[in-house]
Amino acid sequence: MILNAKEIAMRFSHLIFAVPFSLVAHIAAAAPATPEGAAALLATLQNYLGSAPGVVTVQPEGEVYGVKLDFAPLLAKLPAEGFEASITPLEFKLTDNGDGIWGVTEDQSISAAFKLPGEAEMSLYITHLSSAGTFDANLGAFSASTADATSISFTQTTSDPAMGMTTATYQIATMHSEGSGVANPTAGVDLAMTYLFSDISEAFEMPSMAPDQAPMALTARVASYASDATITGLRPQAIYQLLAFAVANPSPEAFDAGWPELKTILTGAIPLFDHMQTRDKLLGLSVASPLGTFGLAEMGIQIEANGVVADGMLREAFTLTGLTMPEGLVPDWAIDLVPQTLSLDVKVAGFDPASFAMKAMEMVDASHKGGMVEIPEDAFMAALLPQGTVEVTLAPGATTSAIYTLGYEGSLVAGPAMAKGHATVTMTGLAAVREAVKSAPEDLGMQAAPVLGAAEGIAKRGENGALTWDLELTEAGGLMVNGIDMAAMGGQ
Repeated sequence: MILNAKEIAMRFSHLIFAVPFSLVAHIAAAAPATPEGAAALLATLQNYLGSAPGVVTVQPEGEVYGVKLDFAPLLAKLPAEGFEASITPLEFKLTDNGDGIWGVTEDQSISAAFKLPGEAEMSLYITHLSSAGTFDANLGAFSASTADATSISFTQTTSDPAMGMTTATYQIATMHSEGSGVANPTAGVDLAMTYLFSDISEAFEMPSMAPDQAPMALTARVASYASDATITGLRPQAIYQLLAFAVANPSPEAFDAGWPELKTILTGAIPLFDHMQTRDKLLGLSVASPLGTFGLAEMGIQIEANGVVADGMLREAFTLTGLTMPEGLVPDWAIDLVPQTLSLDVKVAGFDPASFAMKAMEMVDASHKGGMVEIPEDAFMAALLPQGTVEVTLAPGATTSAIYTLGYEGSLVAGPAMAKGHATVTMTGLAAVREAVKSAPEDLGMQAAPVLGAAEGIAKRGENGALTWDLELTEAGGLMVNGIDMAAMGGQ
């Protein structure tokens, strides 16, 4: 829930700040604040946003150009019946510093609203958004930028005939971001970005499953959210070309007719970027629910991925520290079993998104104006999985409580026709866990005790009472634990 709020605010504010300036990437250096310079800016921006009257306005204002983007004329043309939308015009000041270098500033409030009657409503409001940066047309990106926002709010309401109405409201007190860009030695641009959010909250309300009960409500808060991200080898020019194509070919007919050009753009855009990585840290997370308030002192998230390249890779890792539960929710005998820390790090590799993308484009036959050409599903799978499998790696991680530590790591090779892998699980404190279970309700204790006893019985003994289980998933579908065939023991 909180992730959605952060991403909405981050991406919207970054979009407001970055997009209009990236459109000036192809403008040659012009004399500061002249009518001729304003006309050149207007013509270039209209290549990307269209020439509908009132959408783009550029005026010389002393030493700077005043740029105004009003999306109302474009929103009014959207075909959805009953659709209503509005967004504050975006206003910027551009200074031509020569040699393709542009100074950019913004200072305004932002509001936007979208409504599709009977289905969904969304609204966004930013009390104050200010930004400043240096856009380098030679890079097609900002060489440096900063942005600050205060009092960000976002509300989304969806209606479902079966489930009823669901409402989510997000609030963010402040946001600060910084970014930089440099030319990549091989291709594109390397970007580095940092974000810091304070006092994030979300109120979520959805209908109860029982018609005679009040709606279910959750309220989540985060004291602070810090994020840093890097993208290497980003191809911004490809993004600009795609935007220009979409504006120049707004109808389905024009889109189909322009497929040969679009395919060239898409092919040239690959891999879009080489590699990206984000590192996020949440502090002071709490969630108020009908069961009580849950808390988390700290949460860390890492996401890493390659672009549309032959060497596909996706990794996600997270850590949790300082979990607290509502008073009375956990029985006394189980309090020491509740995890206090947890780490998990999973990576998937061995797939080929580049070949898959090229195979997908083969489906579009230009001679049929975008009509689809049948390609066997096996051909797509062969393109995506050249070895027939993916490699899943679980890096060393652990879960700890007041009385035990559970460690784990492993790897898996899996595909449509097979799966095999190996994992190692280690544990200290199993004896303390067994002792705690003795105080559990009789029926639960009778179920848990034999399982814990069997696990201890087949474990390998190590130093300081540590227990180890080596798990092997065979290609035939069997499971071996420390060399023992679990199927032979009647287990799975």
